[in-house]
Amino acid sequence: MASSNGDIKPKTTTTGRYASVYSEVQASRLRHSLPLPSVLKSNFKILDGPQSSAAGNPDEIAKLFPNLFGQPSARLVPSDSGAVLLERKLKIGVVLSGGQAPGGHNVISGVFDYLQEHAKGSILYGFRGGPAGIMRGKYVELNSEFIYPYRNQGRI
Repeated sequence: MASSNGDIKPKTTTTGRYASVYSEVQASRLRHSLPLPSVLKSNFKILDGPQSSAAGNPDEIAKLFPNLFGQPSARLVPSDSGAVLLERKLKIGVVLSGGQAPGGHNVISGVFDYLQEHAKGSILYGFRGGPAGIMRGKYVELNSEFIYPYRNQGRI
């Protein structure tokens, strides 16, 4: 599987969309490559960032997510040593707010592409229905066929 947008052309997708029914604008968007953040263009290391918190009801949130709440976030910083992710298989979950999130699908596509290129064997999960999907365990393993129709399309 190639990580560039134009090289992945499934006949059908798990979302039931066919590449042949894209409008000219949608097809043009699929061919457009997005820039990679500078920290991902070379070796980097992962450092602990600030602890996770909640804007409201922190005690309630801590009870709902006892294994996650208060854990440090991850910070990526440039490094002279080899890339950290090359030898690690990761399981990463992504969730959008459930409302409009312009660019959110491209962020997810970028994470997927990066894992395919630099952390082979890693799995990216997407939670359906926003944060409620986490609570209900509603997730799907994201693969190239699932992600392809959402690249550069904005909110669908």
